[in-house]
Amino acid sequence: MPRGVTLLEHIKALLAQMELRYQQRFDAQTSAINAALQAAKEAVTKAEMATERRFASVNEFRQTLSDQAATFISRTEFNALKERMDREAGHQGGLSDGWKWLVGVAALAIPVILYFVTKP
Repeated sequence: MPRGVTLLEHIKALLAQMELRYQQRFDAQTSAINAALQAAKEAVTKAEMATERRFASVNEFRQTLSDQAATFISRTEFNALKERMDREAGHQGGLSDGWKWLVGVAALAIPVILYFVTKP
């Protein structure tokens, strides 16, 4: 304690110094908290933007799938087409078998007819 200073003045000076240090610490902490809050806000904003871009990509993919599905043939149409093709294949097979029978009969009948026609 310096000479000529009372104990009360000395304690007041020490308290003023302590008050100044506490205020400086408080200001530093406030500044650090504000900086951290600002950084957190920026991080949240970036995360939201990334999420929006991701959802936009997902929605675009869904739209592509929807557009693609719209061009597919439905099960009902497919079954109807399959039945029609099966009937046509059966019909064609029947005609083909008919021609085979006709050619076979003709192949057998011609020699028999020629035999009787050319027989003396």
